[in-house]
Amino acid sequence: MRRLVGGIVASAVLLVVVSTTTSALARPQHARAPVATATPRAGRFLGVVRSRGHVAAAAARPAAATPLTYHGGPVQHSSRVYAIFWIPPSYSLPASYRTLVTRYFNDVAHDSFRTSNVYASDTQYFDVAHGVKQFVSYSTTFRAAFVDKHPLPDDGCANYLLGDHSTSRACLTDAQLRSEIKSVVAAHHLPSGLGVEYFLFTPQGLASCFDATALAEGGCYDPFSFDGYCAYHSSISGAVLYANMPFAALPGCSPGESPNNNDADAVLNVTSHEHNETMTDPLGNAWFDDAGNENGDKCAFVFGAALGSTADGRFNQRINGHPYWLQEEWSNRRKGCVQRNTFPQPTASFTFSPAQPARGTNVQFSATVHDADDTVFTYRWTFPDGAVSTAAQPVHAFATAGSKRVALVVFDAHGDQVRVTQTVEVS
Repeated sequence: MRRLVGGIVASAVLLVVVSTTTSALARPQHARAPVATATPRAGRFLGVVRSRGHVAAAAARPAAATPLTYHGGPVQHSSRVYAIFWIPPSYSLPASYRTLVTRYFNDVAHDSFRTSNVYASDTQYFDVAHGVKQFVSYSTTFRAAFVDKHPLPDDGCANYLLGDHSTSRACLTDAQLRSEIKSVVAAHHLPSGLGVEYFLFTPQGLASCFDATALAEGGCYDPFSFDGYCAYHSSISGAVLYANMPFAALPGCSPGESPNNNDADAVLNVTSHEHNETMTDPLGNAWFDDAGNENGDKCAFVFGAALGSTADGRFNQRINGHPYWLQEEWSNRRKGCVQRNTFPQPTASFTFSPAQPARGTNVQFSATVHDADDTVFTYRWTFPDGAVSTAAQPVHAFATAGSKRVALVVFDAHGDQVRVTQTVEVS
C-alpha cells in the first residue's frame, strides 16, 4: 500500500493523441455483497451510479440515514488523475467536451486543501495502518489527458436501446475497457497504485456492460428498457484504479442542469461521484454503509441548493471560480448529504531557525496551530529532498544550497486539514 501525499498545484495538462493495442483480461467477478471485514467486497464494480431509466424527471433519491463504516481497507492520501478520451474511427467527441473535462480536473486540483467544494467533505474519512490513523487528504493533481484513436475491438456485448431511444453502435464489456486502459498505461509508462486514478471517457453511441449477459440485470450503461448505470469505478488487480465514464448527456444520466452549456456538464457530475468514492473507498474495502453504498451512492442525484446560475443553467459549486452542477456527498459528521465542508478549520504556520542556514547544518522547524473545535493534531512535513516528518518540531539538514520549498500539512482529530509552505534559502 503506497502512501502518497503530494503538492496541490495543478500541472500543465498534456494532451496526447495515441494509438494503442489491446490485451485480454480476466472476466469480472460477480455482483458485490458488503461484508464487515478488510477483504474487498466480492464484486469489482464500485460506486455504480444507477441511471434514471427512461424517466428523465425522476425524483432525487433521498440518502439513507445509516452512516458509512470503516471496513479496514486503504483510502487515498493524494489523488493523481489521468484522463483517457477513447475516440475510435467514425466516433467523435467535440473539442469543447474534452476542454471542459480537463478544465474541471485542473480546477479540482487548484482548490486542493480548500473547504469550498464537495471534495472537502472526504477528509473526515481515514484508514488505519500499523495502528496509526491517516485521513483522506484533498490533495489532487491532474497529470495528463490522452486521446486514443485506436479502433474498437469486436463487440463484447449485444447492442441495445439507450435512454434517448437511439440504438448503440457498439457495446464493450468491462474487460474490454480495462484492456484499453492497460494499453494506454503501458504505452506511456504511466504510474499505478492507490494514489493514481484513470478516467476513461467514451463518446455517444458507444455502450458498455459489466459482461455479455448483464443487460437484464441492470449491468449496462443507460438502457431504455432496463435499469442500468451511468458510471462506475473499479481497479485492475487492485493496482490500476479506473472509472468508466460513458457519455452522460442522455435522459437517464443527465443531472438536469448545464451551467457551461456543454454536454460534458453531465459527465462531470458522475465524474465527481466516482472521484470522491475512489478517494474514500478505492478498493471496495474501506468506507461504505450496511447496504454497500459508498459516499457518492448515498447522495446520487441529490444536489441541494443552487449557488447561482449562468445564462445556461444553475450551479451549486464554484471550483477555481468556475461553475459546476455536482451531486452532494455523504458526510457522517452532518448525517446527511453536503456540498462542502462547513466545520471550523485549523490554521497553521511554522518558523525555522537559523533563518539562512548553511547546507549540511541542522534547521529547527516549529509548527503553531489554532483550531476552534480541536486540540489534538497530527503533522506531515515534506522536504524538497523527499524526506518527511510527522513531528511537530522536526530537525532537517539540507544537503545542497539553493531555495528549498518546505510544506506542512496539519490534520485535526476530525480530519480537517490545512497546508502551509515556506521557502528556505540555503547557502
